[in-house]
Amino acid sequence: MPKVIRMPRHDVVPAGTKRRAFMEEMFMLYRAAGSPALREVEEWIRANDELKGTASTETIRRILRGHVPPRWHTVEAIALAFYATSTMEPGEERYPDSMGDPFTNLDATRRAWSEAIEEDPDVPGPQARRQARNEDPWAAATPGRSAFDDEPPF
Repeated sequence: MPKVIRMPRHDVVPAGTKRRAFMEEMFMLYRAAGSPALREVEEWIRANDELKGTASTETIRRILRGHVPPRWHTVEAIALAFYATSTMEPGEERYPDSMGDPFTNLDATRRAWSEAIEEDPDVPGPQARRQARNEDPWAAATPGRSAFDDEPPF
C-alpha cells in the first residue's frame, strides 16, 4: 500500500512564505484527488501526450514536500493529473462570488507557483526559529546572592 504524504511542518517550510502557499495549493489538489499513489499520477501524466510537461514520482514528491520547480509545465501537468481524479475542474472559477475578472482554479495554482519562484530563497520566514535563551533571572543569579535588590523601582 502506498504511503500517504503528509504536509511538512512549519519549521520545514515556514508559514507566511510564498513557498508554503504554493505547497498548500498543491496539497489541496492532492487531497481533492484522494491522495493518489504518486506512481498513478506519473502514469496519468505519461499517458497524456498533449501535456507540455512531465513529472516523475520524485518530482511530485518534492513538490508536495515544499520544493518549487522552475518550470510551469511541470506544475501544470501534476495539477491536471490531480484535477482529473477529483471533483474540481481546472477551468472552474475559484472565487465565483468575486466581482473581478474570472479567476480559475488553474489560475490560482499558476499564481501560487509564480509567486513562489520569485520569492528570495534566502529570506527567513516570518516564523524564524529563535535561539533558545535562558530567560529565567533566578538561573543567572550567583548562589547566595540575588540578582535583584530589595529597593522599590520608584
